[in-house]
Amino acid sequence: MRGVIQPGDLVIDATAGNGHDTVFLAECIGETGRVLAYDLQAAAIAAASARVAAAGFAERVHFHQVSHAAMADHAPVGSTAAVMFNLGYLPGTDHQVTTETAETIAALDAATTVLKPGGVISVVCYPGHEAGVGQSSAVETWMTSRTAQGWRVAKYMMLGTLRPAPFLLVATC
Repeated sequence: MRGVIQPGDLVIDATAGNGHDTVFLAECIGETGRVLAYDLQAAAIAAASARVAAAGFAERVHFHQVSHAAMADHAPVGSTAAVMFNLGYLPGTDHQVTTETAETIAALDAATTVLKPGGVISVVCYPGHEAGVGQSSAVETWMTSRTAQGWRVAKYMMLGTLRPAPFLLVATC
């Protein structure tokens, strides 16, 4: 991501969670860039906001407590350098409250419209919990289908784990 994101870029954290990715993105875009961060859960927005403020990046980040599928409502077509997703549940909260597959696929579709040429979509999938199995499969299928449209897609994962390990999918347009 650091190789793609430039100071002054617009980037999106599609799943703000506890704010780790939000802070990373805010570091990458510098003082003149902007991060749009999404999460449905008030607890996630509060945790991410606190982490961003503690890092000194509050002015760079705009939080939206709506579905990540709404990102195209806040970012113009072809304006965004990178969109990051970290699926699953919010650590430290109810593990039954997870990202929804249909909303995530809608958000991935929205990401393709806001992404600028050469932009990147990254998705961390968690097939090790019940809701994550189907979602991980659906996201991988969605990513694989992008290759027919000229996207470059990669999958990074650990092999030989006792239970299905999280994996990273990266797509560049």
